[in-house]
Amino acid sequence: MTKLLCTPFSRKDPWELRATKYNGTIYIEEQSLKNKDAETDRMKLMSYWGYRFETLSTVSQPPHLVKKEELLTREGESANTNVQYCVVVKTRLGNNSIIMGAEVDCCRDVKPSNPSEQLSNYVELKTSRVIETERHSYSFQRYKLLKFWAQSFLVGIPRVICGFRDDDGRIVKVEQFKTLEMPRQNPAVCLNFADQFLDWVKQVVTIDDAATTFAIEFKPHLQEIHIRCTGHTNVFLTQRFLDGKTQHEIGGQRAMVKE
Repeated sequence: MTKLLCTPFSRKDPWELRATKYNGTIYIEEQSLKNKDAETDRMKLMSYWGYRFETLSTVSQPPHLVKKEELLTREGESANTNVQYCVVVKTRLGNNSIIMGAEVDCCRDVKPSNPSEQLSNYVELKTSRVIETERHSYSFQRYKLLKFWAQSFLVGIPRVICGFRDDDGRIVKVEQFKTLEMPRQNPAVCLNFADQFLDWVKQVVTIDDAATTFAIEFKPHLQEIHIRCTGHTNVFLTQRFLDGKTQHEIGGQRAMVKE
């Protein structure tokens, strides 16, 4: 959903989705286009800095309950990139009802016991290069801040805390942004585009079969989005999901083709 919202202003970031209709609901998952082998050591280091910032910004309990020893220990911890906390939220965009999963970085103070209030304390943590020039400011406002907003808005996360780092990875400034005050572009453009896109997908993805998949591709250099039916390839709904079974392990046998 983040990529969909940012598409009207995207000029270089392609994306590919898979879609399947089952029992009247369209399921969509992202197809990763990132080539990890093409990442330079510098790119990997900057990614690690982001995880490291998250590690140093969080503790297992609210700050006023944390012992000083734990805070000191936290400084020596390595960033664990395999741990994440996810929520499932239901929202609406135009005539489209959306249920989606989202990773949440942390909670400010205690987590409210009332489910309807829990989102109010969630926080997204980000890092960005320190802004030193007008060009840096323009790039941050147009691209990074837009992505921060898109990632947080539909989920309902009210604030983003960004650590601004130098070229050596040292945090030199920390700033808090309120989600609803972020966009410098017109957010209605992003929301209207995503709404119309979902309407279009519903018109095209009409085969109600868990083992039939559609590929949806955005090509930024052409400013075009294409949908094609790929048949029984790239099936992503699992048979255990169709059978109503749950388990902690991800993956498993994919939906079987009907004879």
